[in-house]
Amino acid sequence: MITNIDYALFVFFNTAFSNPFFDLIFPVITKESNLMYSFFIALAVYVAVSKDKILAAKRAGIAILLFVISDAFSHRILKAFFERPRPCNSNYFVNGVHVMFPQCHFLLGRRGAFSFPSNHAVNLSAIALLWSIWCPKAKYIFISIALFLIFTRVYCGVHYPLDLFFGTVFGAAFGYMAYIGTKPLLYNSKKDSN
Repeated sequence: MITNIDYALFVFFNTAFSNPFFDLIFPVITKESNLMYSFFIALAVYVAVSKDKILAAKRAGIAILLFVISDAFSHRILKAFFERPRPCNSNYFVNGVHVMFPQCHFLLGRRGAFSFPSNHAVNLSAIALLWSIWCPKAKYIFISIALFLIFTRVYCGVHYPLDLFFGTVFGAAFGYMAYIGTKPLLYNSKKDSN
């Protein structure tokens, strides 16, 4: 039942918004290396323009550490445990046609890695939640960017919606734990944390 709903949502999100412009830019936007470069550039700019360089550097370091830990946990433990094949798994194609979703498009090609949860969703939601707490005035920007980038994964055909949903939940939990766990490192007094 849940799997059938997940499949139906995958077909909807993968095809309903399909257009040549998205087909061109979403694979570039969602590419892991492009997101990594953007992440490190954003952190470098943040540290460079911040008045409190020490606090900014600490936050940047925590964000990098959070990314490394959440990514490793998701990839090495959760994906290895659930072993859910990606929708674009090579085994689903016969003579170049997807046997389950022939109407869908798979813009990043065929992949053999596991799908649940989405590392993109875990990492992006962890970082977005952490920075939303640190910079509440910009929380809607962080959350919107994360959700948009997460959406590109189902649009490009590399994840099911449940991979993204639970990845977002796991990531938010990681982000909140990182905030609680590093609060003493960032702030010397209760006054500083307000």
